[in-house]
Amino acid sequence: MRFQYGDDIDKALVKVISHEFSRCDFAFKLYIDLKTKTYLRKKVKDNNIDLMVYNAYSLFIQHLYEYFQGCLIRDCLDTRKIPHETIDLLVNNEVNKILNIWRTLIDIGKAPSWANDRNYYEGTVPDEFGLHFRNVRNNVAHVDYRRVDGGNRITLTNFFDRYHKYIMLLYYNGREWWDISGSEELDFGDITSFNKLT
Repeated sequence: MRFQYGDDIDKALVKVISHEFSRCDFAFKLYIDLKTKTYLRKKVKDNNIDLMVYNAYSLFIQHLYEYFQGCLIRDCLDTRKIPHETIDLLVNNEVNKILNIWRTLIDIGKAPSWANDRNYYEGTVPDEFGLHFRNVRNNVAHVDYRRVDGGNRITLTNFFDRYHKYIMLLYYNGREWWDISGSEELDFGDITSFNKLT
C-alpha cells in the first residue's frame, strides 16, 4: 500500500521502526551483559550462558535486519514487500555510505575523539554481506536445520567473525536516528497498552 510522509500509515510505521530498533538495542545490550558475565566466569563452563549469548546476538541480528527493512519500506513510501535482492544491495550501499562518511569526517577533522583510526573505515563492504546478513537472519529467525551447521548458508559464528564490524556500523548509525531512550511520553499504541494491561 502506498503512503505519504506524515499520514497515518507513516506515523504508525515510524512507531514500529522505533520499536524494532529498541528491540535491537535491547538485544545488543543483553549480549554485551552476557558476554561480560561469561568473561568473568571463564573458569566455569555454563552451557546456559553460552546459549543465552548466542540467543542475544541472534536476536540483535534479527531485529537490526527488521529495523533496516522498515527504514527501506519508509524510504519507498510503500508497504509492499521489497525483493530480497534489492534489500541485499541497499544494505551494502548503506554500509558503504557509512564508511565513506567516517572517512570524510576524519579527513576534515570533524570525527569524534572516540572514532577508530581512518584505516578501520577503508575499503568497501564485501559484495556478499547483504546476502549473508539476510541468510543469517533467516537462520536465527526461523526453524531451519541450517542454524546448526549452516548448510548452504553462513553460520552466526562465521557471520560474526567476518562482518561484526559492518553490523556495528549499521547499529550505531541507527542509534543516531532511532534511539528512543528517555522518550517515556511516546505512545506506541498496542505496544504501550500491553504493558498497562499486564
